[in-house]
Amino acid sequence: MHRSRLTDYIHYLFCPDKPFLRQLHHILGFYPRKVSVYREALMHRSVNHYHPHDKKKDNERLEYLGDAVIETVVSDILYHHFPSKKEGFLTSMRSKIVQRSSLNRIAKEIGLVELIQSNHINRTHNSFISGNAFEALVGAIYLDRGYTYCYRFFEERIMGKHVDINKVAKEDDNFKSKLIEW
Repeated sequence: MHRSRLTDYIHYLFCPDKPFLRQLHHILGFYPRKVSVYREALMHRSVNHYHPHDKKKDNERLEYLGDAVIETVVSDILYHHFPSKKEGFLTSMRSKIVQRSSLNRIAKEIGLVELIQSNHINRTHNSFISGNAFEALVGAIYLDRGYTYCYRFFEERIMGKHVDINKVAKEDDNFKSKLIEW
């Protein structure tokens, strides 16, 4: 077993919250080191959870960070996957992949929705909770492990399994162009 993975597994063995860590491992493909940052990533502001210093802790700051990391990782992946495509195509592709409906769907498909802490009785009321939590999760990965793990998470766990970039590339959602062609 690789030294880093062995260290992570030993950390897992002594962690008091093994079920939560096991669920995260299933989603992420690795054991988190800074478990508290992942708890924060899954804490919606409706829970009104307070830090010992009376500062509200929720996933909004991590969501902000994760949004930027997702854009960067997806841009990186698209840049290398489509070496001959122009900037406009890549921008359009990225926006299709990182749009709220896509992130909500990915969060549901990877099982993240079940881990979100929220006081909303019906999560369909706020259709952004899942996608926001996914962004916050990526922010947590970034703070815990850095860019390389974020990239690997997308490459191994998201792209291909939950996002088919070749299929997305074939989708034409430029209605103005369709109207002109018609």
